[in-house]
Amino acid sequence: MEWTMLLLAGGKSSRMGVNKALLTVGGIVNISRVASELKKVSENIMVITNTFEEYHFLQLPLIPDLHKDQGPLGGLHAGLTSSKTELQFLAACDMPFVSADAIKDIISHYEPGFDAVIPEINGRLQPLFAVYHKRCLPVLTECLLKHELKMSLFLEKISVKIMKETDFTLYRENPEQFHYLFSI
Repeated sequence: MEWTMLLLAGGKSSRMGVNKALLTVGGIVNISRVASELKKVSENIMVITNTFEEYHFLQLPLIPDLHKDQGPLGGLHAGLTSSKTELQFLAACDMPFVSADAIKDIISHYEPGFDAVIPEINGRLQPLFAVYHKRCLPVLTECLLKHELKMSLFLEKISVKIMKETDFTLYRENPEQFHYLFSI
C-alpha cells in the first residue's frame, strides 16, 4: 500500500514566540529530524507550509494551504488535496522524538472502512500524529467552509479508529521510554 507523509509546518508560534519547527534538539533541527523519520517509512513526503523560504533546505515538495489561517485543519486539507495516494500519515513538525517505528505502528493499525487512525496517549488524542484517508476531504472541506476549525469537531464527523498506547510496540517493550518520548 502506498502512503504519503504529510509534514505539517504551519503555526504562528503564538505560545512560544519562536518557530518550534526550526528549534534544535541535540544539534538537529526539529523539522529535519521529523522529516528523516518520515523518510524511513516513505520517500513520498510533502511539507505543508505557507512560509516556503523557511523550509527550502529540506529539499522536499512544499505545499501551501488552500484555506489560509485555518490551523491544522487547513494544513490537513492542503495535504489531502495535493496527495496522489489514498492514505496519508500526518506529522507535526515540532515533535523532536518522533520515530519511524511509532509511525509504522500507527500505520499498521489502519483498517479499510476507517477514515483515520489516531493514537491516544496519556488519555489525549494525538490527531497531528495520525493516519488519514483521502475520503475525509469532503468533511474537512465542509468544516473549513463553516469555520469549524477545532480538530475535535472534525474527528466527530469521520470514522476514527483509536489506537491505545498499549498497542505501540515501544510501550510494550519499555513503557517509561514511551511516555518520555510522547511527553515532550
